[in-house]
Amino acid sequence: MRITIIQGPFLPVPALRGGAVEKACFALGQEWARRGHAVTHVSRRFPGLPDSEEIAGVQHLRVASRDAPSGALAFRLAEARYGLRALRVLPPADVLLMNSVVLPLLVRDRRRGLPVYRVGRPPKGQFRLYPRLGWPVAVSRAVAAAIEREAPAFAGRVAAIGGPVTPAFHPLAADELGERPPRLLYVGRLHPEKGLHLLIEAFARLAESAPQWQLAIVGPHEVAAGGGGTAYLERLRRLAAPLGARVEFVGPLYDEAQLRARYREASLFCYPSLAERGEGLSVAPMEAMAMGTVPLLSGLDCFDDYLEPGVSGFRFDHRAADPVAALAAALAPLLGGAVDLAPLRRRVLEVAAGFTVEACAERYLAVFERALAAADRRQG
Repeated sequence: MRITIIQGPFLPVPALRGGAVEKACFALGQEWARRGHAVTHVSRRFPGLPDSEEIAGVQHLRVASRDAPSGALAFRLAEARYGLRALRVLPPADVLLMNSVVLPLLVRDRRRGLPVYRVGRPPKGQFRLYPRLGWPVAVSRAVAAAIEREAPAFAGRVAAIGGPVTPAFHPLAADELGERPPRLLYVGRLHPEKGLHLLIEAFARLAESAPQWQLAIVGPHEVAAGGGGTAYLERLRRLAAPLGARVEFVGPLYDEAQLRARYREASLFCYPSLAERGEGLSVAPMEAMAMGTVPLLSGLDCFDDYLEPGVSGFRFDHRAADPVAALAAALAPLLGGAVDLAPLRRRVLEVAAGFTVEACAERYLAVFERALAAADRRQG
């Protein structure tokens, strides 16, 4: 089949500036091309990347855009301008996979492909406006349920697929696990909704009882990269100051080999997200699991898709009256050695195997085929 992917407007493809969605769609497109499908991938124009090129069988087209502006209205206007430019270069296709809030409102030409909406976060009203011929693909069961609650007309057409982790994070074999140093890791945007301040405060409370442990924080703080800005970074640095060199602010790592090494150097991964309305199914915990690193996550419903407490990781109640205390209580037995992590490391590898590019690409294709068959029945 002919598949067109339209990426969001603010990050380049390949993912030179990071971006879990950009990395995932880049890998999915190549997997579909490997299976014999004709794939076109539209993304933003970026210095050093040609406006048109072929990579691993995928035709890449790039149109003018810019970095994400601050402010919700400016953000959506920039997204709309980019979407109108992108529409001009779309080839005829069977399926049009969109990763955008605004673009589904602009697409009206069925010849560009049957719309498939990739939904990475809980919806905020947009599905009441989207054309009903589209097919939503959610990254988690929680997001899929939220779509059906918001727009019951889509019930029965919403799929939950998840992931994927890119080939650079293909799950390790069990015999590759080896010993791990006492290191706790976070990877993601440095934004208040990610709960980094809770993690540093909880780690500080346990500092004396777990003196061998270190904390590494990887990710961007800049607003243009989705971070909370310099003020939030300085807040985190102040919280970490009493711990000295035991807390390392690494900054963003866009090189996948370097990021893979960070995961493999950690025993535990903590993702204390507070984003009740903004978290769909973060890829970072899945990448950690693929590298055999045991996750400790917040209580968001989206994490139910891949974490069974005590079996494939741990949870803490981020909604507690004192979330720092709740996180410290969950961390204490893990840092103190009261829990044997070895069986969990083997289990997380098994879970991650269900979120490889190959597995997720197959699930997407099943949705595409089902959607096209339904469209043919309507036309018939």
